[in-house]
Amino acid sequence: MLNLVVVDASGRRSVPVPGGPFVIGRSSESNLQLNDVHVSRRHAELNQQGTAWLIKDLNSRGGTFVNDVKVSESPVKAGDRIRLGDTEVRVESGESTALTTGHFDFRQVNALLAGLRALGSGQVLDEVLAIVLDSTLELTGAERGFILLAEAGGQLVQRLARTRGGITLTSAQTSKRIPEEVFATGVDRIVSDLLDDVNASRHGGTLALGIRHVLCTPLKVAQFGSDAHGEGKETRIGVLYLDSREKGYLQNAGVLHALAAEAAVVIENARLYQEAVHAERAAQELRIASEIQRALLPSDCFTSPMVELVASTTPCRAVGGDLFDYVEHEDGALAFTVADVAGKGTSAALLTAVVQGLLAGESDGKDTPEQVCSRLNRALCRRAVASRYVTLFYGELGSDRTLTYCNAGHNAPFLVTAGDLVRLETGGTPVGLFDFGQYETGRVEVSAGDLLVIFSDGLTEAVNAAGDEFGDERLADVLTSVRGQSAAGALSAVVKAVTEFAGAEPARDDMTIMVLRFN
Repeated sequence: MLNLVVVDASGRRSVPVPGGPFVIGRSSESNLQLNDVHVSRRHAELNQQGTAWLIKDLNSRGGTFVNDVKVSESPVKAGDRIRLGDTEVRVESGESTALTTGHFDFRQVNALLAGLRALGSGQVLDEVLAIVLDSTLELTGAERGFILLAEAGGQLVQRLARTRGGITLTSAQTSKRIPEEVFATGVDRIVSDLLDDVNASRHGGTLALGIRHVLCTPLKVAQFGSDAHGEGKETRIGVLYLDSREKGYLQNAGVLHALAAEAAVVIENARLYQEAVHAERAAQELRIASEIQRALLPSDCFTSPMVELVASTTPCRAVGGDLFDYVEHEDGALAFTVADVAGKGTSAALLTAVVQGLLAGESDGKDTPEQVCSRLNRALCRRAVASRYVTLFYGELGSDRTLTYCNAGHNAPFLVTAGDLVRLETGGTPVGLFDFGQYETGRVEVSAGDLLVIFSDGLTEAVNAAGDEFGDERLADVLTSVRGQSAAGALSAVVKAVTEFAGAEPARDDMTIMVLRFN
């Protein structure tokens, strides 16, 4: 008998040849199907003549090569290399992997895997593991089978245990040392009698069940062309472990070895698919969270007899830690805020929603900005979210056109007047950082045509390809050039300037801008 080791883009696998004619090609009807566009549908055929084997080219387009020599018909033996298209097939002796009880066609598992993918099943890996174990137990005659897969840290975790007849074991004891040793070394381990093992004392639980005989083999997949010589680098993903009270099945070690070689590829494909399903589910949840977060924000434009307001926020991830909000009171006054939660992503977005809810309850128009920030600070400190705080600028434009505000550790906004740029810095520490924080209210008179530009640090800390930050000075230059323009025009100019500055560099932080033009 022969054993073929196939090395192609999908990895490395072992394929036994029980007899001829054995057709190799791209067709699904081939005995060995190769997923290679440069391989013909029926490319070559292996036949046995006595104890010798011959390979015959079946008029393929690219030809059949044995040890880099193109042949039409040639004898092959252990150690020969057969090349068909971009696929290399190595010939090994069939003695160590002879299938004494038959051969399970893993194309059936691949077909099932494709069907489960089409149905969007999230249980692909569980289904494949069950099929692998059931077929292994049937072909070897072992009593129990276990598949242990490696977690991210390299620790083996038992994923499935079965007995003959397809019965799943919810709790079953096995040797711990043997699977760990096989996984670490990548070498098969056969124990004909656990009582004779040098570590027999460690197998007390297994021996108590009458289990005496163990056969364990690594599950290995190849990363094609992963080293400097273009050879496949094997990666161990787990082990396949069998045991029994009778040792007759140990004679079928070749069956287990051949099955493990093919099963490892199928298991890895199923695991990669399951990871992709989980990643897509997480991405979908983030998309929904992003939509909800945007829905919680008010409209990005507002006009009243006193003011024109526009705002924009751009998270650097699916969801962000910035927010803007505003509310018009019954007397015509307008309260508005821009806030930036420390951190980015999902955790920051959760705290953003909390801050937005607290602000909605505090900004009722009766309290000064410093009182609003003080109560918000106490509320966040009571929740004691570790390493989380919020910088914010909270302002109120009264009906007398006086602007009062409190800057709680936020980037100082620019007030663009007819002849000057004024920074609004009065306030205190970020909220949620110190429960003893003190805050002050700033007051400034505004005139018709003045612009107030509030922004998060994602704007001034945007970087270009050279690593330079946009900075306050560049922002000031832009604002000087838009003096007297509408709020929408000023916002558009700022966004354009920072976008052109950053170029193709990805954003490192969320960016929020609010512009108010006083009428």
